[in-house]
Amino acid sequence: MKASDISIDKNISLLFKGPWGHGKTLAAASFAIDGPVFLAYFDKKKPIELVTYFRQFGDVGRRILNNIEYEVYGAENAEQYLIKVISMTKDCRYSAFITDSVTNLTSAAINWSLSFRDDRKKKEVLKIIPDWDDYKVETNMASKALDICRTLPCNIIWIAHPIASTKIEGSGSSQKVSKVNKLVSYGSKVADIVPGNFSEIYHFSKQSSWDGNGKATTKYLVSFDAIGDDFAKSNIGLTGEIDITDKLFYSVWKERVQQFSKELDDEVKRNAEKTAANSEIVNPFANATTAQSDNMLQPPNTNKWKT
Repeated sequence: MKASDISIDKNISLLFKGPWGHGKTLAAASFAIDGPVFLAYFDKKKPIELVTYFRQFGDVGRRILNNIEYEVYGAENAEQYLIKVISMTKDCRYSAFITDSVTNLTSAAINWSLSFRDDRKKKEVLKIIPDWDDYKVETNMASKALDICRTLPCNIIWIAHPIASTKIEGSGSSQKVSKVNKLVSYGSKVADIVPGNFSEIYHFSKQSSWDGNGKATTKYLVSFDAIGDDFAKSNIGLTGEIDITDKLFYSVWKERVQQFSKELDDEVKRNAEKTAANSEIVNPFANATTAQSDNMLQPPNTNKWKT
């Protein structure tokens, strides 16, 4: 494979993060404009928000809904999610594979592991308190899914709902207490592993305002840059933020990517033309030097000494 063949708008990995109800699932599902997508859904009983939102877009919305295939996963069938991911290596018929969300995936993995606990002492409490083995199951399930997803020939989208928690470091007078936003519900390893597997990490937020009559309006924004504790990044070069209020994320995002790609191509072209122009600069002393060298090679004119 050659780096020159890499496309910045196809088969990329995206992590959508932000509080609940900020449009992450809808943004990921909008990739169905481009073709069939699979939604591995851990969050609720079913993704009913898809119907209520995309219905407003008429024929385009109906095409999106028809292109979305989904399965609901939880503690009772968490292993089926990993089986589905593995099966994608042999038959990836989708333009995007969505995991919604890694936050609930980790809790499902823990609870699924607890169901195999050997309760010889007949103490039900043993089935609700995880130990190291359960955390290993959580880490292995998430890391294996990530490892396989990297090889799939489609867009990979994972969704996370950061959970605010307190981090205490040191002790005594040197003790430091800080606020952290974890991507997962349980162990800490998965939260550290996940971000490094994605080239694009976008933060979703809402902005509310009120007019003179007390009427509130809400904007749904997606940031490509880190803001305070809310980290984000874009390896394909996107900056700033986009407004996706009552819009299809995929359409707005793709337009932004194509615009950036065009600007990048234009800059490369300008630099190439500038380099070519500089190589054509004529040395003003070149002819004079050549003429001087030629004169030095000519025999002296002896006619002027004759009388």
